[in-house]
Amino acid sequence: MRKELLKAFEAAEADRKALLTNLDTYSEEVLTRKPSPDAWSVVEVLAHLIKAETGTLNYLRKKLEVGGHQKASPFAGLRKALLNFVLGLPIRFKAPKVAQLDKGVNMSYAEAKAQWNAVRDGLGTEYQRIDEKLIAHDLFKHPFAGKLNLIQSTEFMRQHMVRHIGQVQRTLAMVGKKG
Repeated sequence: MRKELLKAFEAAEADRKALLTNLDTYSEEVLTRKPSPDAWSVVEVLAHLIKAETGTLNYLRKKLEVGGHQKASPFAGLRKALLNFVLGLPIRFKAPKVAQLDKGVNMSYAEAKAQWNAVRDGLGTEYQRIDEKLIAHDLFKHPFAGKLNLIQSTEFMRQHMVRHIGQVQRTLAMVGKKG
């Protein structure tokens, strides 16, 4: 199971690194500009992803420390598939409360990139060292879909990021040019 988990994580990492390589070519001003007052800037989209993934890492660490987890339900795969289907729809919806941004997010692109790198490093470390038997346990809890195992959560995390990569691309098209 570890091989499958690490493969899913590496696929998510490849997408994330490609996004960051692209974003590195834009100015700070472009990356922090909002396309409209009620829309997120590129850095705010990254802040949302960081917040969601930090919550994932914190929940995983808490569950590993205090216990209270068990093998994920046979229906977890169905819930993850439904969640990923919904994420693939071209419908805009509000982030769950735990992943919403605080008012006045004020970070630079460099800070966002460093924080995201740190969160992903933490996830990678946990995935490398976790007891292989626990990979199938419900160590992730989505606000709507419920508890998933680590492979399912990593696949969801990637789909969530892909959805927001589209948002980043649309935002960049509206706010400016590279450089």
